Amino acid sequence: MFHQRQSIALGIFIAFAALFSGFIIWRIGVPLQIDVNEAWNGWQVDRWLSGAPLYPEANALIINNYPPLSFYLLGFTRPTFENAIVAGRFLSIASVFVIALASYLSARHLRAERWAAGLGALWFIATMTRFFGEYAGMNDPNLLALAVMTTGFVVFLRSQSRYSLYMGFSLMILAGLIKHNIVAIPFSALLLLWLSNRGRAIEIALYCAVTVGLLSLALFEIYGAAFFQQLMMAREISLIRPLERIGRLQFVLPVLIFWMIWLRSAAPSQAKRVTSILVIASFVVNELALTGAGVANNAQFELVFATGLCLSMIVGDLQRRLASIGQMRVDVGLALIGVMVARFLLWPAFDPYLLVISPSYRADIAEKVAILQSEIERVRAIPGPVNCSIRSVCYLAGKDFVFDDFAMSQRIKTGHATEASIRAEADRLGIQFVTIREEARWRSP
Repeated sequence: MFHQRQSIALGIFIAFAALFSGFIIWRIGVPLQIDVNEAWNGWQVDRWLSGAPLYPEANALIINNYPPLSFYLLGFTRPTFENAIVAGRFLSIASVFVIALASYLSARHLRAERWAAGLGALWFIATMTRFFGEYAGMNDPNLLALAVMTTGFVVFLRSQSRYSLYMGFSLMILAGLIKHNIVAIPFSALLLLWLSNRGRAIEIALYCAVTVGLLSLALFEIYGAAFFQQLMMAREISLIRPLERIGRLQFVLPVLIFWMIWLRSAAPSQAKRVTSILVIASFVVNELALTGAGVANNAQFELVFATGLCLSMIVGDLQRRLASIGQMRVDVGLALIGVMVARFLLWPAFDPYLLVISPSYRADIAEKVAILQSEIERVRAIPGPVNCSIRSVCYLAGKDFVFDDFAMSQRIKTGHATEASIRAEADRLGIQFVTIREEARWRSP
């Protein structure tokens, strides 16, 4: 009976992962804008390829507050695809599968059974493509950075020598050159090392500090002060915002509740130590990151990875366990699988199902793409610099990046500029602000 339940659970999660990720892969070729970051990242790549400064001056109307490596990687990948947006979407969904593999390998190292490690990896794929579809398969480097970071974490966990230990932390530093906000995993790795070998932890900490310092000097030499000015862009801070976004934890909370049940009764182990440190660090980093304006669901991705690892470690144990709730005897493992299946089925975003069963859905997407193409031609015919209300239209029309709405709003809110001064500079540059039809933006029915 237990082995039959394993097969059923794996089959269900394979189906979910295939359906939801299949939809994301299909959407790669649909040119409707998924997020404002898509054109933003594409423009940065095109600026670098054209020889323009990757990091503009502090008073420019555009910004680049990301580290440089993702733009180089996207620039090298771009010739294989239609444009940088499509290339970035491909790298993003590929990264989801790499992170899932890292979850599997981490769980196996922590002595999870193969089927349990596989279930956690499949849960990660299904969760990212079901609940975080605005990021999975979207042109943004966060998942690419997380893929490199989790690869480094796997190397760290499995390290048997100083060389492999240095290799693991070097990969984590490399991930920071792709996206600099993924800090819970390297912090957790360093803390785990401290708990097992304090001398080696101090040695690695010094190595990381020196390496980051040398890289900072190199970046200053290459890009000048503009790099650091852009990276530390003005941003409104609110301590209330994490509370306002607390509902987004619903996607990992069911698994974490069962994990806490497991923590109370499971014997001390490396798995308990690793998952506890990862979950706590990821939760704290998520909440701190959300205090900054413009921070979205990507702040939670380390916590999603940690939760998938928790699932792998607990599911085998819980599948064999009964618990008493009042006068009832509850099959804990079956309850866990049931809750996860219900979450996937009941989430009110029906695109993956509609793509398969609804010809009218596919026809509606085709109609929106036709509207997008007409908007692209309209913008292309406008002479001079243009800022579109839907950025991808300007990008696909071949217009340059000339105005960053979010960054300018943050300068105004933080007192670094006034609305009048920004408007005057935009008028001086002759920037035209064009409203684009909303059909050019991806929206779920």
